[in-house]
Amino acid sequence: MKTNVESVSGVEKRLTVEVPADEVARRIEKEYAEVRRMVPIKGFRKGKAPMSMVKRLFKDHVESDVAEHLMKETFADAVRDNNLRVLSMPRIDGGKLKDGEEFAFTATFEVLPEVTPTGYKGLPVVKETVSVSDEQVDAALSNLRESFANYHAVEGRGAAGGDMVEIGFSSVSGGETIESGESSSLILGDGNLFGKEFDEALDGVKAGDRKTVEVDYPGEFPNRKYAGKKVSFSVEVNTVREKRLPEINEEFVKNFNDLKDMNDLRSKLRERLVAEGEERSRHRVEEEIRKGLLEKNPFEVPGSLVDRQIAHMIQDTAGRLASQGVDLKKVNMDFDKMRERFAPGAERIVRVSLLLSAVAKLEDIEVSFPEIEAEMKEIAEGARTSYEKVRELYGDEERMDALRDRLLERKVMAFIVANAEVREEVASE
Repeated sequence: MKTNVESVSGVEKRLTVEVPADEVARRIEKEYAEVRRMVPIKGFRKGKAPMSMVKRLFKDHVESDVAEHLMKETFADAVRDNNLRVLSMPRIDGGKLKDGEEFAFTATFEVLPEVTPTGYKGLPVVKETVSVSDEQVDAALSNLRESFANYHAVEGRGAAGGDMVEIGFSSVSGGETIESGESSSLILGDGNLFGKEFDEALDGVKAGDRKTVEVDYPGEFPNRKYAGKKVSFSVEVNTVREKRLPEINEEFVKNFNDLKDMNDLRSKLRERLVAEGEERSRHRVEEEIRKGLLEKNPFEVPGSLVDRQIAHMIQDTAGRLASQGVDLKKVNMDFDKMRERFAPGAERIVRVSLLLSAVAKLEDIEVSFPEIEAEMKEIAEGARTSYEKVRELYGDEERMDALRDRLLERKVMAFIVANAEVREEVASE
């Protein structure tokens, strides 16, 4: 077998394979013998039919079968022998088998590019040092207090901003019901459920009131069930409750079993704010690293990898919509526009991933099983489930590979940050 590999581009190869005529003849004769042995032919015992008859009856079948097997075997051998990392299905030219002639074909396909990253050491980055003021702790304490709010039935007045209003409703657009519910709660004024305009229409309502509310939603409204539609709501008010906040004192601290007093609570809040600030700082540094790597390392990206990333992003989008209760069968999702919108981000993700993998290879950075195990234990703890269940989840090879890749990218990013030229600045509040 003779092979030749040509570079069509930085990410595409053309492989030419030639199988000698004598090898082709040997494979054809072997296949005819197998057919003669296995296939019953009328008037002859199995394996006793004349070879001339077998060749006449099964010529097309044998030649097609031999061509298919030769192509698969020789392509796989050539890819292995030439250390090609194939990404896409090959486009085949040739591959027609003729008795007495050599078998030849060309296969064109995408491969992983040979990325040799440069400039990844000494990248200039700004790292924000986190300082938490007493005022920020006060604000965090106020937010914590809000989370312990209780709601009590309103007496002597209608609903006002900040009240919790429980309603039964049905929503209709174009003669079709969008959704209905007997008991849905909203905080009047925040617009989270059906938007600000809907909330404004309920200002002053009391328990037992019935009301029709018309809302013309913009196309960018977050709830896709309502976006771009003129909707009529039939609303019945079940209850109106006002918010009451607890006093911030030592009694409030008793809500937390692991805290001793108010000073302890403020200390814990400060620690949390510092941790959150450091996480934001880390993300900013890593984004600067990504930008620096991309600027210093231009290279061609395989379209097949970008297509896979786009498909993943579309799948994520569909999953989020479904989790919001959107019936995907009724939503006209323009996949062409989605692909166009996601393409730049997808290409960037692929480019960064290839660069980080190349750095890992150059610097001999690997992920050990104990590191994977530790990550799975952390996942289990965060999800409040058992390690065994998480381990079972990652028993799937594809998921395990994805976890390993994620940990590898994290280690490589930490290595680049550790070797960067870091200038520290105080984070702005």
